[in-house]
Amino acid sequence: MKQFSLLLTLLCCIFNATFYSCSDDDKTDNSLYVSQLNAKKGEVEYLLQNSEYGTAPGTYPEFSKTILENSIKGLNTLISKLDEGENTSQETVNTWLAKADAAMKDFKDTVLVDVTEDQRNLQQLKNKRTELEILLGTSDYGTTPGTYPEESKGILNTAIVDLNILIEGVISGTIGELTKEMTDSAIKTANEAIEAFQNTQNLEDKIYNLYVDGNNGGYIDFGYHQEFANFGTNQNAAFSVELWIKIDEYCNAGGEDNSTYLSACSDNPWGGWRVQSRFHNGNDGDLIRVSLPLDKTADGQGISLEEPNYGIAKAGYKKWMHYGFVYSENGVPGEDLDERFRMFYNGEKKGGSIRIGQEKRIWTYTYNSFINDRIPMTAFCRMNANGDRLEYFSGSIKYIRIWKTARTSSDFAKSASGDVTVDTNDPNLVCAWDFVVSSADLDPDKTEFKDLTGKYTATIKGAHSWKEVE
Repeated sequence: MKQFSLLLTLLCCIFNATFYSCSDDDKTDNSLYVSQLNAKKGEVEYLLQNSEYGTAPGTYPEFSKTILENSIKGLNTLISKLDEGENTSQETVNTWLAKADAAMKDFKDTVLVDVTEDQRNLQQLKNKRTELEILLGTSDYGTTPGTYPEESKGILNTAIVDLNILIEGVISGTIGELTKEMTDSAIKTANEAIEAFQNTQNLEDKIYNLYVDGNNGGYIDFGYHQEFANFGTNQNAAFSVELWIKIDEYCNAGGEDNSTYLSACSDNPWGGWRVQSRFHNGNDGDLIRVSLPLDKTADGQGISLEEPNYGIAKAGYKKWMHYGFVYSENGVPGEDLDERFRMFYNGEKKGGSIRIGQEKRIWTYTYNSFINDRIPMTAFCRMNANGDRLEYFSGSIKYIRIWKTARTSSDFAKSASGDVTVDTNDPNLVCAWDFVVSSADLDPDKTEFKDLTGKYTATIKGAHSWKEVE
């Protein structure tokens, strides 16, 4: 019995060598199948690489390469699947071998022969028709990038029908002499159809981030609006700010060591707020900090510029970081009642706070100077009452959000994780800008951008560009 079983196995392998598979599940046949496919692929590649292309008799039109290239692509796909262990049958392999033979025949049929001018013109029309048919049959259709809409098939089908009418008319004799002018005109029309078809391709939806060259005069002007700094009644003010920032070059102005991300701040006297990095030495002495002018006395006459910060080497340098802070005179959510401020780096609490005895209630957030001076809110620099641009840098910014409420730790962590959606109907959302556009919406000349609430307009001024996200 064992001998009989061994004999069956031997016969099976012999039959397999003559294009019969013992079993669709027998993975040991893959090496044979791959060998057959590689041998045929070698024939196709040899024909592709050793044929001459051009317009003279005996050469092949450039488009004819596509016939062989598509055949090689199909063979490579099947070979890769078999190399990865996928099963097939000899019948399937034979089908692909036959397809390759047919492709080589179709390729050879496109050769330009040395015949009369009339026949040569007719052959050019036939070759152009074949080119259209190949493009129609090998293109992918759908809605994803790289595909063509289904309705675009009509462009090529119409061009093929027009060529067929001309070709059949010449063959049947209903059309007189096929002149070079007639041929050139028909081919020109067909080429225009090919271009029109290709222009309908669904393009890859690339994403672009805004780059502003602050060191060479660029910045974003959000205009003056008291809502950017007035966040509630005295001793009950609360607001939150967050953004994503990437620094390509720190401030290069002589004597300045601050690089201002975002500012709604005046300095004579201090009022409003701003966020910036300070010192750029590449060590833990580098700081990210917020400037917050606070009334230090009960009568509101003494201004203290509080600047909580934390040290971190080159934070956001050449890479994106998420930054946010919250100020609340009634206490930061989740913290002690006397803690009025907290900042966040990539979703985590960082740095010092502003701790004020809850029973004292004498420090309040100030914005009067900002309102009196009507300073515009700016990014990539801060502005003084004279309109001077100070403490700038070059880099990118995105997903700016300002709320007139105290955000929680979990809110900042959620944003840092990449969830940057906002409810534009949220009454506590002051303003929001993304500064991220898709290729469909990209307009390099556009400089004005409405915020997501539709209330405010940001104007990009000076040196800037849009950089494709890699």
